[in-house]
Amino acid sequence: MGRLSRFLLTALVAIAAPATALAQTVEPVRDGDRTLGSATAPVTLTVYLSTTCNHCADWHTNDFPAFKARWVDTGKVRVAYRDLPTPPQQAAIAGAVMARCAPEEKYDDVLDTLFRGQAQLHATPGPPPQETVIRWLAAAGAAGGLTRDQMNACFSSDASFAEIQQRARQSNADGVNSTPSFFIDGRRVLDRPDLTSRGVDAFEPLIQPLLDGR
Repeated sequence: MGRLSRFLLTALVAIAAPATALAQTVEPVRDGDRTLGSATAPVTLTVYLSTTCNHCADWHTNDFPAFKARWVDTGKVRVAYRDLPTPPQQAAIAGAVMARCAPEEKYDDVLDTLFRGQAQLHATPGPPPQETVIRWLAAAGAAGGLTRDQMNACFSSDASFAEIQQRARQSNADGVNSTPSFFIDGRRVLDRPDLTSRGVDAFEPLIQPLLDGR
């Protein structure tokens, strides 16, 4: 992955200044969002994530499977994913690029592999070694069905990185400044810092009334 190696060795300018105010509403789905679930689902969950965010990994690996089984797999909720890379930012952007390189139906599988392999990035203090990041990305690409040549082709395209940077700037413009952040039908939810759960029990009183009313 020569292009990836060069990218990781290049200093990255900050994508955008942190948002100064929390967003209360956003468009539930935009062109280019990676989605999971039926396009005709009556409710949309919009999630802002970073591939290097440990809270995102905890939610996606521990809480999301039950959420998916209950509402996504049954056609009741559609999930829209948005990128907001967090430190180590170079690795986060590279992870987001890899996820978007895979076929859309494999996007969630790639995310899951990135999240489950995230511990290796934080095994030592400071930025993770380049070799560690490449192994992390390669495992995720394989989970998305990508060959090594396909991965190299994706990372050889400057447009792949520019797209993630643009989407991150849009997330900042949305007023989102932390990950994970959740919106249901475009309205911000579960944003209190003292919350200890973002599982089915937390989403139940927010989603079920919407389903009952439709």
